[in-house]
Amino acid sequence: MRPIYHHPMKQYFKTVIIIISFIILCLAGIGAKAQLADSLMKKVEDLGDYLLYRNHDTTYISNYGDEVAVKLLALNKYNYFRIRDRINKSRIRYRPARDLYMGIGLSYKLFAFNLTFNTGLRNKSDFEDTKSLDFQGSMFTSKHFISATLQYYQAYKLANISGTDVPINPGSERREDIRTITFGLQYMYAFNYTKFSLKAPFVFNEMQRKSAGSTILGASFNIFIMNADSSIVPPEVAPFFHPDLHLRDLNVLSAAVNFGYMYTFVYKKHFFLTLSLVPGININFGDYFAGLRNEINLNAHFRLNSLNAIGYNGRKFFAGLNFLSDSYFSRIKKKLTAEIGRGKIIIFAGYRFGK
Repeated sequence: MRPIYHHPMKQYFKTVIIIISFIILCLAGIGAKAQLADSLMKKVEDLGDYLLYRNHDTTYISNYGDEVAVKLLALNKYNYFRIRDRINKSRIRYRPARDLYMGIGLSYKLFAFNLTFNTGLRNKSDFEDTKSLDFQGSMFTSKHFISATLQYYQAYKLANISGTDVPINPGSERREDIRTITFGLQYMYAFNYTKFSLKAPFVFNEMQRKSAGSTILGASFNIFIMNADSSIVPPEVAPFFHPDLHLRDLNVLSAAVNFGYMYTFVYKKHFFLTLSLVPGININFGDYFAGLRNEINLNAHFRLNSLNAIGYNGRKFFAGLNFLSDSYFSRIKKKLTAEIGRGKIIIFAGYRFGK
């Protein structure tokens, strides 16, 4: 077990916990004593140390959870949806206007967060009216990865179309009436957590000292809602798509089980490359409107998660790039499918402070 260093940040953290505990006990009408507060704080610290350092093979993983890590980052989030017609061999893909976010991240012990701001660099000439809310939060422990996503986007652009060479009018390419809501929960478990670090390439309060990998087992739950004032199929290409894909709204509820592998290559102690493929089976059902309201019968389809990273992880300084993606399919009817995807790309540089 890694020794606990008593630097000022830890003493401040301990003081805050003791004060909060004392106030709660007073409000409950309990005569709190200093010994009880010290006992509570000791239990909190023991739990934190257990989650941070348990069963690590120190020849493979170094842990710096007792140090404050600060990083500067640039973030690009993305999402899209696509409809596929295997009868007519045609497809359409939509994506919203993208933007670049800049911000700062901080991690200490069990706590880590990123605070980012919209730079306003996107080309707003594509849309007169666009709105978005995009929250993607995640938590890493020694062997667990948990993430939550909540997205709302208004205004989509036709990104590409295949199966026809008919030209599309500019007015049909920009759809300010298309709105989507996405909610997702995701969980992953790394079996070889004693030698393989989930946190090293993504949180950077650990360092992978030797190349290692792990089998990954995961599960997820998602809700996707899309609606528009008219069919999402442009009128110019309407004959090339089955009538059931002339969607005005789509509602899909899905749950999945994933199984795959993640590996971190380490070069000259500090340079690393993390790659993963975690495919799975996605169970879907819901309904859609394309002239008439129809049900989407319970069906199973493909899903793919991937968490990747490349960079440098030194004793104090670290920098690199993360790429996280999640996509899944839902069958609307036989040979008619919808694909839904999201993810983010992060470029960062940071430094660890402390002993």
